[in-house]
Amino acid sequence: MAKVLFTDKEQKVVIEDVELGATGANHVRIKTTYSYISAGTELTVLQMGNVNSVREVGHGELGYTLSGVVTEVGADVTKVKVGEQVAAVGQGAFHADEVLVAKNLVIPVPEGCSMRVAAMAAMGCFALEGIRKAELEFGENVLVIGGGLMGQFVSQYAAMFAGQVILLENNPDRLDKVVDKVTGLVADGEVWDRIKALTAPVGVEKVFFCLGGDRTAIFDEVKKIMTQSPDGIAQGSIVFCGGATITVSLASPSGNLRILSSAKAGPGYRDATFEAGNDYPMGYVKWTVKRNVQAILGAVAAGKLELDQLITHEYHYTEALVAYTELAKPNTDAMAVLLKYKKE
Repeated sequence: MAKVLFTDKEQKVVIEDVELGATGANHVRIKTTYSYISAGTELTVLQMGNVNSVREVGHGELGYTLSGVVTEVGADVTKVKVGEQVAAVGQGAFHADEVLVAKNLVIPVPEGCSMRVAAMAAMGCFALEGIRKAELEFGENVLVIGGGLMGQFVSQYAAMFAGQVILLENNPDRLDKVVDKVTGLVADGEVWDRIKALTAPVGVEKVFFCLGGDRTAIFDEVKKIMTQSPDGIAQGSIVFCGGATITVSLASPSGNLRILSSAKAGPGYRDATFEAGNDYPMGYVKWTVKRNVQAILGAVAAGKLELDQLITHEYHYTEALVAYTELAKPNTDAMAVLLKYKKE
């Protein structure tokens, strides 16, 4: 019997015994080592964060990304083997001490990548898809707004090949997590002038909003520091990777800006046919969710991504409610919070 975390209208989080059933031909059985708590999706479901309306919470599993050890593989699984350390994402990869996940969502963890970091694979994919949507080019000036986990991921990806990368954040403590290749700035009254100076004479070319709430005022300031055409029309791309909302006038007031939303981990995510092993043709779909995970874990193993310092809290899965409560605190210092499953 697997111990699985569920939402519950009265108790918020409950742990129940669940019979997972037999391992299907295209599935992998995993003994969980760590799972990652989504401060956005899961707190909203549990009504613990900045939720604007009260609604009834259904009975459902929590979580979607973890790391663990393979204990059994289905008859048609050939890419992973029993005893191998893996990351798993999406459907089936919920908070539980044992899970069954479709084979295309299970990826071996390379040597040099910790299981703690591997548990955050899906979150890394969400950020990476934002980078891909922006069509970031070598040497461009990038502004990341929001220094939470999403913003930290995005800024590190951008720093691999962009020009000036700036991360803007209200909380100075979060700027301590910024890597050396990224310029961290506190959001104060003079910050827009500093960004303009740092990116002169070109201006900011790509912007990533990695936070929630109404950010119309910030959006209006951002337009002023982006690349301008000779007639003063703003140019560039703005990608919303978080849950921010804006009120925007299009056409002339927004110039030639590309305003994009990014909310998925990559093609194949939530596609049952893909998950079970029917991959897309490489010539048509280059970056599937599976390949995104492989790229992230490989970059960590090669020392190109520095993610361990982003993990601020760990709790045994039986203390999940404590973990959610910590994440929901105003101005919490929690960033990446993991549940661990090994007995102390």
